[in-house]
Amino acid sequence: MRHFLSRRWIVIHLLTLTIVVVCVSLALWQLGRLEHRRGENARLEAQMRLPVSDIDRLLTSADAGSDELAEAGYRTVRAEGTFDSSQQVILQSRGLGNKPGNHLLTPLVLQSGEAVLVDRGWVPLPTDDEVLAQSAPPAGAVKVEGVLLPSEERGFLGVSDPPPGRVTAIPRIDLERLAGQLPYPLYPLYLRLLDQQPANSGALPEPVPIPPPDEGPHRDYALQWFAFAGTALIIYLGLMRRERDRLRQAGEDP
Repeated sequence: MRHFLSRRWIVIHLLTLTIVVVCVSLALWQLGRLEHRRGENARLEAQMRLPVSDIDRLLTSADAGSDELAEAGYRTVRAEGTFDSSQQVILQSRGLGNKPGNHLLTPLVLQSGEAVLVDRGWVPLPTDDEVLAQSAPPAGAVKVEGVLLPSEERGFLGVSDPPPGRVTAIPRIDLERLAGQLPYPLYPLYLRLLDQQPANSGALPEPVPIPPPDEGPHRDYALQWFAFAGTALIIYLGLMRRERDRLRQAGEDP
């Protein structure tokens, strides 16, 4: 055992211990994030099961950053107003099943003068003038029902946002960005459309189902970190075994 207490092996012991402790700690951290995500998903699913409410009972354009905003998220609401197609924005690169395409984001101006951005659904590529004409909303008052959702977060390696200025197409739903180019106040949550009366005259846009809350990559990340820790231990034990065999062949005391 004295050989394995040499300076070289002490470094190997400490390095292996450090790697294992760090990897296991990161794995446990990811498991903690997974449990938090599951709790948040349960809360969101409970929100979606609540009775349908009028949007103005839950939300105003002044609610950004408030506790009421969190309570309104993932609630199913109804609203009545007029679509403003002149301020419509294309949400880019949103497939429906195996069909590539985009979504249409159209402000619904309410009687209060405020507006809620409505994700009206999927349209095919190319989203040209013909497709947009086929996807035009009714010109008069409409009643809609949908689920309130927050702005989409930009991913770490996500597509870059467009440069400053007015946009007609955007890679993610950024309500703060879009509010700056609208002539009326915009609600801090957008509406994923479920039902609309009267319906569009054409078959487009196609409705998009609400995706169920997912657990994210935390479990896979935790398994990876545990695997890294196990690999470090296997390499460490393999080095010790090989060194012990070498010493025995040389007639030395390990």
